[in-house]
Amino acid sequence: MPRLRLLCLLLLCHLPTSWAARVQVTLSGLDGALEDNVLAYLDIAQTGDADLPPARIRYLHAQAPKQIRKALAPFGFFKVKVEGRLEPRGKDFRAVYRVDPGPPVHLDRVEVKVSGPGASEVRLTGPFPLRKGNILNQAVYERAKDARLSLALALGYLDARYTEHRITVTLRPYRAEIHLHLETGPRYRFGPVHFAQDALDPAFLARYLRFRPGDPFDPDALLTLQSNLIGSGYFSRVEIYPKRDEAQDLRVPIEVVAVPAKPNRYRLGIGYATDTGPRLSGDWLRRRLNRQGHRLDTSLRLSPALSSLEADYRIPLRDPVKDFFGLKLNASRFDTQARTGYGVTLQAEYATALSREGWRRSLRLDYEWERAETAGVEESHLSLIPSINWDYYHADGVIRVRNGAKANLSILGASKYLLSDNHFLQAHAKGKVIRTLPWRDWRVLTRLELGASLADRLEDLPSTERFFAGGDNSIRGYHLDQLGPKDRSGRVVGGRFQAVASLELDRRIRGPWSAALFYDFGNAFDPDYSNEVAQGAGLGVRWQSPVGPVRLDLASALSRDDYPWRLHIVIGPEL
Repeated sequence: MPRLRLLCLLLLCHLPTSWAARVQVTLSGLDGALEDNVLAYLDIAQTGDADLPPARIRYLHAQAPKQIRKALAPFGFFKVKVEGRLEPRGKDFRAVYRVDPGPPVHLDRVEVKVSGPGASEVRLTGPFPLRKGNILNQAVYERAKDARLSLALALGYLDARYTEHRITVTLRPYRAEIHLHLETGPRYRFGPVHFAQDALDPAFLARYLRFRPGDPFDPDALLTLQSNLIGSGYFSRVEIYPKRDEAQDLRVPIEVVAVPAKPNRYRLGIGYATDTGPRLSGDWLRRRLNRQGHRLDTSLRLSPALSSLEADYRIPLRDPVKDFFGLKLNASRFDTQARTGYGVTLQAEYATALSREGWRRSLRLDYEWERAETAGVEESHLSLIPSINWDYYHADGVIRVRNGAKANLSILGASKYLLSDNHFLQAHAKGKVIRTLPWRDWRVLTRLELGASLADRLEDLPSTERFFAGGDNSIRGYHLDQLGPKDRSGRVVGGRFQAVASLELDRRIRGPWSAALFYDFGNAFDPDYSNEVAQGAGLGVRWQSPVGPVRLDLASALSRDDYPWRLHIVIGPEL
């Protein structure tokens, strides 16, 4: 007997392929959402190119009418007629279904009630999206039902529930009824908040609260609190526990368990860009200097063209999520095609997030000392520069941005009457936009930079406030600061004005690789010197590496007679 079973098993494993078949499904009489839902419900339509035993295909075909009727019921169709047949096509089959959905059922009665302490809450008693005379749509009904219950919970009615929720459909007469009864229960409120941590002053952490004890309980407010505390950088983990079982007089105590992050963060990096050459960087962040949340961020950047040492001390203000006051000390050295020198800046800054999402505004006061040589002329400037700045940033990704934008607008100036060597007033705006085209793998990237200075002469502007062009993020095909107004000897001196634009089209080729075509044009300008519009164009390769985007651009300096080519290499974010 065991031998017979083994023989049968071997025969089943080696059945001829003629015992298996495929089925093609054809559906008529429906379109749009009705057709999509039916095909999603039909098991026989989900077989694809799979080989099935004919008996299995006949079984799925027999189940199809029931599944079609079930798929159309949520749209209000309950008098559905289905004509189906299964046609042999060689060793395969074709399943044909002709569907007559019939008339949709209309609502003869919609009864929506709210009872309990929240019965007078206007937001809970607003109009229901389905009314008498409408076609029954169960998807709309379910969304509205869930939304109303979620709203009740968000308003603090934590015991809210439906005591009745049903749809009744009768075929004779052909009509439907909705009965929905929400019992709100009592309204809960926030009780005292306890922070279970010992790194920061609880009074400082209380500034992160967007609610007060006694306010209606709102789960979204707790999610916002958790997100803000994690985003502060002070904590590695934050968990929030509403102690509903300990509520007294309907006030729910809140416990916030926060695990402090390590107080110090160290980071070393190496890189390369054609503008700066090889780069070495180091950062030390002290996340918490005291129990009031003060922090210190220091950084060192070393490269042949640009080097700097910076220390940034930040103090959170009344709303630590939005506002801070900062003191920054920066010492820098620069050595580019147009200028060489060094400088020291002491900056005081007040920054706040604006009500419009993505925007920040900052007020700054810089005290700068600079000694530089530009076009063979050595100058020294001492300036007290107040400024106002607006910044915007939004992106839907980090490694590869499909859609995003960033912008910056700054207005600054100096006066001889306010601890400065010269008078000037300047406005500087720059922005970049990335958009994905209707063809999924194509993107367009645009960049614009504009600047204008009011000064009696160019020499009134420190070299760091003059405009230059050329480089990886300006007009490609030229060295950093290679472009700008020139004196009689042909040396670049910088300008009081600037206008630079760029247009780039890139396409994903395979995996993390993409290719790009680009065209850059513009320059820095000054009415006292010779000026020209410079152009650069070329092609590039993009690699979305694990550490960030890498750009390799081969650009031609179109404004020069010999059209020289220059390779640009940049590692860093696209925005």
